[in-house]
Amino acid sequence: SGLLLIAGCHAMPTEAPTARPQKMNRAHLAAPVYYVPTAAPVNDGKPIPVCLDTVLRLAQDQNGQVRLARMKVEDAQIDQKWADKHWLPELSAGIGTWRHDGGIQDFQGNLVRSNYGSTLAGLEVAGKYDWKEVLFRRVDAERRVWQQRGDLSKLTSENLLDATTTYIDLLAARTGVAMSQETEGQLNDLLKQAKSLADIDPGVRVEVTRIETERMAQGVLTVKLREAGKAAGAKLAYLLGLDPRTELVTADPRLVPIALVDANQPVESMVEKAWNHGPGVRELEGLLRAVETARNANYGWSHWMPSIELNMIEGGYGASPDGQALNWANRFDLGVHMRWNLSEFVFAKEKRRQADANIQQVRLSADDLRAKLTLGVQEARDAIHGGLEQAGLAERHIHFAEESYKLSDIRLKQNIKGRSTSEVLLALRSLGGARLEYLQAVRDANKAQMRLFVLVGMCEGEYKK
Repeated sequence: SGLLLIAGCHAMPTEAPTARPQKMNRAHLAAPVYYVPTAAPVNDGKPIPVCLDTVLRLAQDQNGQVRLARMKVEDAQIDQKWADKHWLPELSAGIGTWRHDGGIQDFQGNLVRSNYGSTLAGLEVAGKYDWKEVLFRRVDAERRVWQQRGDLSKLTSENLLDATTTYIDLLAARTGVAMSQETEGQLNDLLKQAKSLADIDPGVRVEVTRIETERMAQGVLTVKLREAGKAAGAKLAYLLGLDPRTELVTADPRLVPIALVDANQPVESMVEKAWNHGPGVRELEGLLRAVETARNANYGWSHWMPSIELNMIEGGYGASPDGQALNWANRFDLGVHMRWNLSEFVFAKEKRRQADANIQQVRLSADDLRAKLTLGVQEARDAIHGGLEQAGLAERHIHFAEESYKLSDIRLKQNIKGRSTSEVLLALRSLGGARLEYLQAVRDANKAQMRLFVLVGMCEGEYKK
């Protein structure tokens, strides 16, 4: 049990806790204040109190990787806005000069040798509107936005789950240290009694050695739990976007069962919520709509539309023979071209086949995501029920172990016939093991609760920006 605790668990109740899940009060979580620092704050030596509510907020707003993913989404949205305005023509103003020396052809086809210069100062409007190109850019920009949103949703949910489970580990480790220290105190008391008996009966010295051995082993467990708590605190600080050197103080006094999601509701209901609001579902649906729109564009009327080019210029035009002053007049030129790209008709089938393959890939990804969400919901629900059941059994185990320890201690102190320090030592071992079993069960149940909380998308409305 001690090895299981050190592997991921980190807290121990000092008294037999109740196995009844505690409902989270989420009324005060309405409007979190978002702050995006340019870098992790420097540790100023002051402890920072954290609770589960704090972890849920900061894990989605302060983490560096999440902030980077959010910036990528904003960058993709800016590209989308530019793509929506791609139809606007280019507008420019300036001055142009020309110089000619040598032969040139006149309007009758004769070769003429001439030297002249000209200048144009005015406004030029040039634009090209390709229906297919504009539509492709818009759809491609929308596709990139949905992809970046999907990456953000995935990263946020993973960081949220990692941060909350790390907080549970941190809380468990610190409670475990308190429990282990309490056990050390009880062993110290038992050691004093054993030494007193050994002064009277030398045969009891072997009991002193046994208790000393147990006390040393308990001290090693305390040190390991303390180190596990430090590691969990540093990791949690990083996941929350804080300096890993920051000292975190858990506001929750001990680890108790939590109930963010009602695990007693039917599996079908939770799976439906996961399919509608789970991480990455909306983003994948939006991506599917984008690729379907791109594919349908090859079958629509826009596929047959030509590209239109417009060039218009107006301004003062000055020209003269070589060596003479320029003569000025207003000049206006307008050119409109309509062009069909015939090569696109040749590769139209291949492009449509490629678009169909892309759609199929997205649909397969969506089916796989739904299957993973269904599996995750089922596993989390079963883990919650199993953990709470084990916690209930461990709670009764703690009750009987405490009663056994009290009776054995009374027998030893009252010098009842048949009493021994080994009897008390065994009772203490049983009590410590029961507490570890309880903590292990509660930790696993709480982690399953957090996983179910993320899978069904409950963080979307209250914690996700």
